[in-house]
Amino acid sequence: MIAVKGKYDGKTITLDRTPVIRECEVIITFLDHPDTVEPIDDGSLSYLFRNYTDDGIREPIVDFGKAVGNEQW
Repeated sequence: MIAVKGKYDGKTITLDRTPVIRECEVIITFLDHPDTVEPIDDGSLSYLFRNYTDDGIREPIVDFGKAVGNEQW
């Protein structure tokens, strides 16, 4: 199985590249518009606070990155 990216304009599908394969069955998945897709939970603070807006009153959020040992935050 291979995946090929492309675009659909409402009438036709245009592939970014043409795969070199013999005739076969395909599965086509239509993705939501990128602006409407919720981010994937990767466990980072950027996901947890994706809708956070700084109001100038509270301290800013600091992302310490991924844990490297047994620490959990």
